[in-house]
Amino acid sequence: MTVRALSAMAAVLVCATAGGGTVAGAGPEPLTVFLTLPMSHGFADATYSQVETQELVRKALDAIGEFRLVNRPEDAEVVLTVLGRGRGDVELTAALRKLDPDVNAPPVPIGAAERYIEVMLTIGSCGGVATGERGPTDSCYSRIFVGVGFADLDARRSAKRPALNSWEACADAVTRDVRAWLTTNTSRVREFSESVASR
Repeated sequence: MTVRALSAMAAVLVCATAGGGTVAGAGPEPLTVFLTLPMSHGFADATYSQVETQELVRKALDAIGEFRLVNRPEDAEVVLTVLGRGRGDVELTAALRKLDPDVNAPPVPIGAAERYIEVMLTIGSCGGVATGERGPTDSCYSRIFVGVGFADLDARRSAKRPALNSWEACADAVTRDVRAWLTTNTSRVREFSESVASR
């Protein structure tokens, strides 16, 4: 063989080896997330405060940068529904009581004047769980997250952090909790999504 032929064969082998492997240090694909508002009979059940809150949560998710936001629920492994916002334990308790009893909604200690943002995370075929329209045969997991405005009361403030008891602080708090849950449960989320898709 000539030197030119050997060089060409070596180049082909290097390209084939590099193309067949994975990039060193590359982690798993990020979870796909669809951010939405409650739906009722195909219509978004939107108020100005919900639309504004959805945008605050979207900005907080973008700032994390660990998830890929998608434009359609069928492309998502996780759906985040912005249920609303309010103040104090009375409003929050009333909002939680409207939900389906199968939704995991842990208790939230909250003051009478404290702002909160409430989102629901769903995985699988949950249908209208946010509006009480879910059918009995759906296979899904759903969990409520509540971000409160004084969540960082003990943390040192910085110029980049939103003011305490602001809607921005609530959006940051709820997004951090969602991130922690998804990071801890990434493999289980993927297993659950795949098992539902294969039915």
